[in-house]
Amino acid sequence: MRFIYDLDHTVINSTHRQSTLADGSLDLAHWIENNTPEKIWLDSLLPLAKEWRAQYARGAEIVVCTARVMQEADYAFLNHHGLIAHTILSRPMGDSTGDWLLKDKMLRRYARERGLSWARLCATSVMMDDNASVITHLNSQGLTVYDAVELNRAVA
Repeated sequence: MRFIYDLDHTVINSTHRQSTLADGSLDLAHWIENNTPEKIWLDSLLPLAKEWRAQYARGAEIVVCTARVMQEADYAFLNHHGLIAHTILSRPMGDSTGDWLLKDKMLRRYARERGLSWARLCATSVMMDDNASVITHLNSQGLTVYDAVELNRAVA
Protein backbone atom coordinates (compact mmCIF):
# COMPACT_ATOMS: atom_id res chain seq x y z
CA MET A 1 0.00 0.00 0.00
CA ARG A 2 1.15 3.51 -0.80
CA PHE A 3 0.41 6.44 1.51
CA ILE A 4 0.61 9.91 0.00
CA TYR A 5 0.98 12.80 2.43
CA ASP A 6 0.66 16.53 2.01
CA LEU A 7 2.80 18.45 4.52
CA ASP A 8 1.24 21.71 5.76
CA HIS A 9 -1.88 21.16 7.90
CA THR A 10 -1.54 17.43 7.28
CA VAL A 11 1.59 16.32 9.15
CA ILE A 12 3.20 19.70 9.87
CA ASN A 13 1.76 22.68 11.74
CA SER A 14 3.26 25.72 10.01
CA THR A 15 0.45 28.13 10.90
CA HIS A 16 2.90 30.51 12.59
CA ARG A 17 4.30 31.24 9.11
CA GLN A 18 0.97 31.66 7.32
CA SER A 19 -1.39 34.51 6.67
CA THR A 20 -4.52 34.68 4.54
CA LEU A 21 -5.89 37.36 2.29
CA ALA A 22 -9.35 38.90 2.66
CA ASP A 23 -10.80 36.25 0.30
CA GLY A 24 -9.44 33.45 2.51
CA SER A 25 -6.65 32.40 0.14
CA LEU A 26 -3.03 32.03 1.22
CA ASP A 27 -1.01 35.24 1.26
CA LEU A 28 1.81 33.84 -0.86
CA ALA A 29 4.06 36.89 -0.41
CA HIS A 30 3.82 36.52 3.39
CA TRP A 31 4.52 32.77 3.12
CA ILE A 32 7.62 33.33 0.96
CA GLU A 33 8.89 36.03 3.35
CA ASN A 34 8.45 33.67 6.31
CA ASN A 35 9.77 30.57 4.59
CA THR A 36 13.19 30.81 6.22
CA PRO A 37 15.20 27.97 7.76
CA GLU A 38 14.84 29.56 11.21
CA LYS A 39 11.04 29.65 10.95
CA ILE A 40 10.82 26.18 9.38
CA TRP A 41 12.51 24.82 12.53
CA LEU A 42 9.70 26.41 14.60
CA ASP A 43 7.12 24.24 12.82
CA SER A 44 5.63 21.39 14.84
CA LEU A 45 4.17 17.97 14.08
CA LEU A 46 0.51 17.04 13.83
CA PRO A 47 -0.85 13.62 14.92
CA LEU A 48 -0.67 12.15 11.41
CA ALA A 49 3.13 12.32 11.62
CA LYS A 50 2.98 9.37 14.04
CA GLU A 51 0.83 7.44 11.54
CA TRP A 52 3.36 8.19 8.76
CA ARG A 53 6.23 6.83 10.87
CA ALA A 54 4.22 3.71 11.80
CA GLN A 55 3.28 3.04 8.17
CA TYR A 56 6.89 3.45 7.08
CA ALA A 57 8.03 1.06 9.84
CA ARG A 58 5.52 -1.55 8.56
CA GLY A 59 7.08 -1.32 5.08
CA ALA A 60 4.52 0.89 3.36
CA GLU A 61 5.61 3.15 0.55
CA ILE A 62 5.48 6.81 1.63
CA VAL A 63 5.14 9.60 -0.91
CA VAL A 64 5.02 13.31 -0.10
CA CYS A 65 2.97 15.43 -2.47
CA THR A 66 3.20 19.05 -1.38
CA ALA A 67 2.56 22.45 -2.87
CA ARG A 68 5.60 23.72 -0.95
CA VAL A 69 8.76 24.68 -2.77
CA MET A 70 11.06 22.39 -0.79
CA GLN A 71 14.39 23.67 0.41
CA GLU A 72 17.24 22.15 2.40
CA ALA A 73 15.70 23.11 5.78
CA ASP A 74 12.45 21.32 4.87
CA TYR A 75 14.28 18.08 4.14
CA ALA A 76 16.35 18.46 7.33
CA PHE A 77 13.16 19.04 9.37
CA LEU A 78 11.56 15.88 7.98
CA ASN A 79 14.69 13.79 8.60
CA HIS A 80 15.13 15.19 12.12
CA HIS A 81 11.58 14.09 12.98
CA GLY A 82 11.93 10.63 11.42
CA LEU A 83 9.56 11.42 8.56
CA ILE A 84 11.18 9.35 5.85
CA ALA A 85 9.64 9.29 2.40
CA HIS A 86 10.50 7.15 -0.59
CA THR A 87 9.57 10.01 -2.92
CA ILE A 88 8.95 13.73 -2.45
CA LEU A 89 6.92 15.55 -5.07
CA SER A 90 7.00 19.33 -4.61
CA ARG A 91 6.25 22.58 -6.36
CA PRO A 92 8.99 23.76 -8.72
CA MET A 93 10.40 27.20 -7.88
CA GLY A 94 8.39 29.89 -9.68
CA ASP A 95 5.40 27.63 -10.42
CA SER A 96 2.10 29.24 -9.41
CA THR A 97 -0.24 26.46 -10.58
CA GLY A 98 -3.24 25.96 -8.30
CA ASP A 99 -2.68 23.24 -5.71
CA TRP A 100 -5.31 20.79 -7.05
CA LEU A 101 -3.93 20.93 -10.59
CA LEU A 102 -0.30 20.89 -9.46
CA LYS A 103 -0.83 17.77 -7.35
CA ASP A 104 -2.82 16.05 -10.11
CA LYS A 105 0.03 16.67 -12.56
CA MET A 106 2.74 15.60 -10.13
CA LEU A 107 0.96 12.36 -9.20
CA ARG A 108 0.19 11.46 -12.82
CA ARG A 109 3.85 12.03 -13.75
CA TYR A 110 4.93 9.96 -10.73
CA ALA A 111 2.68 7.09 -11.89
CA ARG A 112 3.97 7.26 -15.49
CA GLU A 113 7.61 7.31 -14.36
CA ARG A 114 6.99 4.11 -12.37
CA GLY A 115 5.15 2.36 -15.17
CA LEU A 116 1.80 2.56 -13.35
CA SER A 117 -1.48 3.45 -14.94
CA TRP A 118 -3.50 6.11 -13.15
CA ALA A 119 -6.07 3.42 -12.28
CA ARG A 120 -3.37 1.23 -10.72
CA LEU A 121 -1.96 4.14 -8.70
CA CYS A 122 -5.46 4.92 -7.43
CA ALA A 123 -6.13 1.29 -6.53
CA THR A 124 -2.92 0.97 -4.51
CA SER A 125 -2.77 4.38 -2.79
CA VAL A 126 -4.51 6.61 -0.30
CA MET A 127 -3.75 10.28 0.18
CA MET A 128 -4.10 12.65 3.12
CA ASP A 129 -4.54 16.36 2.36
CA ASP A 130 -6.16 19.36 4.03
CA ASN A 131 -7.03 21.34 0.90
CA ALA A 132 -10.70 20.96 -0.06
CA SER A 133 -10.03 21.58 -3.77
CA VAL A 134 -7.34 18.87 -3.81
CA ILE A 135 -9.58 16.43 -1.95
CA THR A 136 -12.58 17.06 -4.22
CA HIS A 137 -10.63 16.96 -7.47
CA LEU A 138 -8.49 13.90 -6.81
CA ASN A 139 -11.41 11.95 -5.33
CA SER A 140 -13.31 12.74 -8.55
CA GLN A 141 -10.35 11.27 -10.48
CA GLY A 142 -10.51 7.97 -8.58
CA LEU A 143 -7.84 8.51 -5.92
CA THR A 144 -9.02 8.07 -2.34
CA VAL A 145 -8.12 11.29 -0.52
CA TYR A 146 -8.92 11.75 3.15
CA ASP A 147 -9.38 15.10 4.87
CA ALA A 148 -6.26 15.48 7.03
CA VAL A 149 -7.93 17.97 9.37
CA GLU A 150 -10.57 15.39 10.28
CA LEU A 151 -7.99 12.59 10.51
CA ASN A 152 -5.76 14.63 12.82
CA ARG A 153 -8.72 15.21 15.14
CA ALA A 154 -9.56 11.49 15.08
CA VAL A 155 -6.03 10.23 15.84
CA ALA A 156 -5.08 12.96 18.33
